[in-house]
Amino acid sequence: MKIINKTVYIILICFSINLYSQVREKNTIELTPKIGYSTFRYYASGFPSGKLNSINFGVTGDYYFNQIWSMQTGILYQKMGGKTFYDKFQIEYINLPINANWHFGSKRKWNFNIGMTTSLRLNDSESQSILGAKIKNIQSGFNIGTGYKIEISNRIGILIDYQFFSGATGLDQDEIYVLTNKGSNLNLGAVIKL
Repeated sequence: MKIINKTVYIILICFSINLYSQVREKNTIELTPKIGYSTFRYYASGFPSGKLNSINFGVTGDYYFNQIWSMQTGILYQKMGGKTFYDKFQIEYINLPINANWHFGSKRKWNFNIGMTTSLRLNDSESQSILGAKIKNIQSGFNIGTGYKIEISNRIGILIDYQFFSGATGLDQDEIYVLTNKGSNLNLGAVIKL
């Protein structure tokens, strides 16, 4: 009977240490390679195009200030644009987000992030246009998202997250139209604590 009681105590202690160790402390760094499915539209003077669906991928990193707050940044490949009855406008970007990330819930497995994203265009700006308008090489926008982390171990987890982007700067180089991108991503990532 004493052996069973000791075994139960040891299991409970190990389990409680593992639960505590999953909450991140100050100066912790996590990297999250991710891949996702995105849906984007461009808006021309407030009118939406048809949806453009694509795959996005990249890596984000979180630097924890404490158990609740982290700064999130990264580098992500993203296609934005939209469709009309006759054409498909697909613009490739490298996104550089900077977000405040709030970790909540009893074990801090949920997160909510908000911030800005700068997008650097990869396509040749001379050959690509939307409705005859030349596209700028840089755009900025607002980013908001939420996610849930499934812990595998103290150092590895799986992240499921949803991100929404709304362009704040116009895309049109010649300012013929008020062109902006809006869209969202549903991502799956591997969280790695460094």
